[in-house]
Amino acid sequence: MGVPVVYTDFDGVLNAFPDDKVLRRGGVGHTGWMKADDPRRELYSAARAFRLDGNRQARTPVGRFRIHWSTELAGAMHALAVSGRVELDWLSTWQPYCVDVLDPMLGWDPSVVHNTVWYDPVTMERRLTGKLSTVLSRVHVERESDDPSPIMWIDDEECYDDAVEEVRAEGPAAPVLMVRPDMHIGISRRQWKLIERFVDDWSGFPPVTFDDEDDEDGSRAARGGHVGL
Repeated sequence: MGVPVVYTDFDGVLNAFPDDKVLRRGGVGHTGWMKADDPRRELYSAARAFRLDGNRQARTPVGRFRIHWSTELAGAMHALAVSGRVELDWLSTWQPYCVDVLDPMLGWDPSVVHNTVWYDPVTMERRLTGKLSTVLSRVHVERESDDPSPIMWIDDEECYDDAVEEVRAEGPAAPVLMVRPDMHIGISRRQWKLIERFVDDWSGFPPVTFDDEDDEDGSRAARGGHVGL
């Protein structure tokens, strides 16, 4: 089989949207001020979330956006692509600005990280349907290949049960991992371990795996609205 194909969103995946009060009081790992029964204590714990040490204002022709991300997480994801262990593809509404804005900000090499063109930024055609159709098309392409690649799709808004069933209905020839982070922290440490495990050896995964960090206990790995662009 070929190397895993990774489609990643940006907002809610790498660009996190932490609670304002949590952010003002130190962010991830600084939860001592919260009450014992505050669910944010676990969500923003250093054991669950990556520290959001990246803090920049992204300037685009349509406005300026404050970005919070983990340099550790972004660096690890980029390293997978640089090493050739994955094919890394942006699949984000930031599509017009991935190469000129996001890649330089994250320290990603645009000659290594691909920018998927999946909607028309002028007419907005396919903006509501283009992500899923892109993934389904790639599943179809890999199904017709003699050496099919596994696929990973990371998105906090579109990786849901209905999308899982549509992907499963395509009959993937290689495993598909769909990861839905919690937008407040982005990809969690547990999810990153799952991603690394999939990259290392996807052969033991079922045809479609769905992991939802926003689940009540954040442990769906075994089962088969925010402001931004």
